[in-house]
Amino acid sequence: MDARSFAFGLSDEEGFLPPRGEYEPPEFDITAMVDLVFMMNIYFLVTFVTVAMGQLNLPMAKHVAPLDAESAVIFTLTRTLDGKGVNVYLGDSDKAEPIVEAAQQEKQIQAAVEQGKADGKTEVLLKAEKKVRLADLFRISTAATAEGMKLHVGVLEREKR
Repeated sequence: MDARSFAFGLSDEEGFLPPRGEYEPPEFDITAMVDLVFMMNIYFLVTFVTVAMGQLNLPMAKHVAPLDAESAVIFTLTRTLDGKGVNVYLGDSDKAEPIVEAAQQEKQIQAAVEQGKADGKTEVLLKAEKKVRLADLFRISTAATAEGMKLHVGVLEREKR
C-alpha cells in the first residue's frame, strides 16, 4: 500500500494547521468588570466617609465672641424676585422699604456706615440670603467698608416662600 492513499485528499500542511482566512482575534467583554470596579469605588468611598466622619471630634471655638447688635450697623440683603439684582434693607429686618437701584444702594450704605461711625459704632454686619450672588455681595461689602470699622458677613437662612 502506498502512503498517499491514506491522505484522503488532504496535503500534509492542510491537515495540521487551521486555514489562514478563518482566524478571528479573541474578544473580551469587560462590561461586568467595569461595573464591579465602579461598585467597589462607591463602597470604599461611602465606607471611608462614614468612618472618617464618625471619628471627627472638633474642639470648641476659643477666640470667638458674638457680635453685639448695639455696636453694629446692620444691613439685610435679599435677592430680587427676577434673580438679577439684590434688595438692600437698612437695619435688621426686611420689613422696611428696600433700596433697589445699585447706585442708590452704594450711596445710602456709605451714608449709613458714616452715620454709624459718628454714633460710635465700630462694626458693620451684612446679613445676606443664601441666594445673593457673590458679585452683589462684593459690591455692597466694598461700599460698606470704612476705616476703623470691622466688616462681618453672615448667611441669613430663610424659610421657603
